Amino acid sequence: MKKILGFLAVGVLLSGTFGMSHAAAAGNIWMDESADIQAKQFRKVILLPMRVGSEAVGRVEANQGYNNYLHARINKKIKNTNFLGFGNQLEEKKQILRETPEYQALLGNFNSEEGRAKAIYDATMADGYLVPHLRHQEVRVDRSPATWTTVRMEAYHDIINGPKGNKYKVNYHTWIQNHQIPAYDNYLQMMDMDFVLYDASTGKKAMTLVDYYKNYGVDAWHAYKQITKNFVGDWGRLKRHAAQKVANNAPTISIGKIAIPEDIKDDELTAKTLEYAIQDELEDGLKKVKLDNSGTKTRYYITGKITRCNSGQTWHPPYATTQTMFDHSEKFQWEDSNGNKQTATKNYYRTVITNHYGYYSFWYEVGVALRVIDSQTGSIVCSVFRTETDDDRYANALRKSIRRLCKVVDNKIGER
Repeated sequence: MKKILGFLAVGVLLSGTFGMSHAAAAGNIWMDESADIQAKQFRKVILLPMRVGSEAVGRVEANQGYNNYLHARINKKIKNTNFLGFGNQLEEKKQILRETPEYQALLGNFNSEEGRAKAIYDATMADGYLVPHLRHQEVRVDRSPATWTTVRMEAYHDIINGPKGNKYKVNYHTWIQNHQIPAYDNYLQMMDMDFVLYDASTGKKAMTLVDYYKNYGVDAWHAYKQITKNFVGDWGRLKRHAAQKVANNAPTISIGKIAIPEDIKDDELTAKTLEYAIQDELEDGLKKVKLDNSGTKTRYYITGKITRCNSGQTWHPPYATTQTMFDHSEKFQWEDSNGNKQTATKNYYRTVITNHYGYYSFWYEVGVALRVIDSQTGSIVCSVFRTETDDDRYANALRKSIRRLCKVVDNKIGER
């Protein structure tokens, strides 16, 4: 098979379906296993500066902190591959000096990816080059309004070593009072990224990851680090990727065409993560059936559709909680029956009110209608119709259904 050129642009965006290539997947990352040299075998990779938005190529001077962090993380976690980057903040042995004209030319505009690949290969003899891309970064302000509520208060004191020994919750009293939770601005950090590893000999994609992050109370740097850690972690998993451990005579199954809803056909990020999730989960979940997407005809194949792919947010209004805590102590003296002076302690306690500001939680819902077909008879062997949700990702919701499908397939086909 030839390496895949824009497999999603052709397979998803035009036809509204996707079928798996001969590829390996881990998390939200994908790697073409039909390539002449697989990405996990690359020994020398050029790290280009991060692109932002619609930029054709990244700039060394911009986002250098991001570039340095990614470079350091990859070098620490990805073994047996030499990564060379741009910028004089990096160690000289691990960089391409930007003052060198032949290397500076690699950051120019090229008419095609093949043209850039040829220039990089001629100058560096690298196996590939990695392009990080910041698709979108935004901070959304979610206003938590001032809100009145009621809280239960209490107060009391303990006496330690008093005339009558220890006494607890002395003068205990409780009451209900009105309390106003003040208005508050919650800052939601959102970031979408992709990382594409290109084959320097052809300019074709060898590996792709798309990822997104969303959280309150963090900055863009935190979001970038989380996405980068996910990327490097999944890359490490792909480098260690091994064939399924199933019996040699196990039945074979492939992934056929799976239709996707019209409203996500143009959402490349969502479409890719769904495709990766199916591939990754089937490879991990099937124990008695061999997944084969090499293009060879298999006895069984999976087909069907993603019936729904919805996301939303749920508003959680502000509220207040209370906790009774130690406030202060007082000392006093008293005489015992023998005339000896004793020191007692009064520990006072009061209720502390904690405000919890309003925020949104997010949910992702994916429904599937998948069937396993016997290619020899055309009959339906088994099927799974499910809708699952997840707090963080479409892919995670889909994986729950695929894990169920794996169990059904193993039971139905693996036993035969």
